[in-house]
Amino acid sequence: MSIIFKRLKSLSSHILNQLEINCNNVDENHGFTWPNYIFENKNIRRAHLDIVDVSENKKLYMVHLCIFPHRNDTSPIFGFDLIAGPNKVTGAFHDFSPGYDKNHIMMEHFANTVYNLSWSKKRELPDWARNIFSKYMVAAGNITDVDELEIIIELVKSNLKYYMSNVGKTINDIDSYPNQNFYCDNQRLNPHTPKVMQSLGFDPPTVNRFINDCLFPSVH
Repeated sequence: MSIIFKRLKSLSSHILNQLEINCNNVDENHGFTWPNYIFENKNIRRAHLDIVDVSENKKLYMVHLCIFPHRNDTSPIFGFDLIAGPNKVTGAFHDFSPGYDKNHIMMEHFANTVYNLSWSKKRELPDWARNIFSKYMVAAGNITDVDELEIIIELVKSNLKYYMSNVGKTINDIDSYPNQNFYCDNQRLNPHTPKVMQSLGFDPPTVNRFINDCLFPSVH
């Protein structure tokens, strides 16, 4: 097994463990054939961990984590996505994306954790991404250096611990569902998601249902 796959499997296990310790599992009965975990607790409306491990037969590994605060909380949205082959991480993205409050103190924390970091190849963001992500978002590509991958792994671990400890502390008389829906609406515009899922052998109806009902469902 490549060192990249080994480290990403370890990271996925760590993330799942943290969610299981701090949250309650929710069965949304989607019935997808790859691991999807949905969690909630008194501070988190929805946390979705998605792992596509086809490292053995298709030499590809993907992990996605998105955490939404409750609708009356002005906290940001936690996001992490990574796709890798055995010798290269083709894309790694991580952000505390603004929800109701673009100047939330957790946004300041995220900015401080990434302010001095740089990447061997920074990924340019399309319009749909610039609509919703913070200006400090991690967007790196073509990572072949294990040390650079370790920086991202430790950053995600640290920020997940911080997020889980601080989300839910800014409850107000608001309803952030328009902000959360705006985030999901723009995420669904990402053309790479269906292309990658279909390249892995998942049929278009399944991919569309996954994106709309599980990956980025709207708040009603």
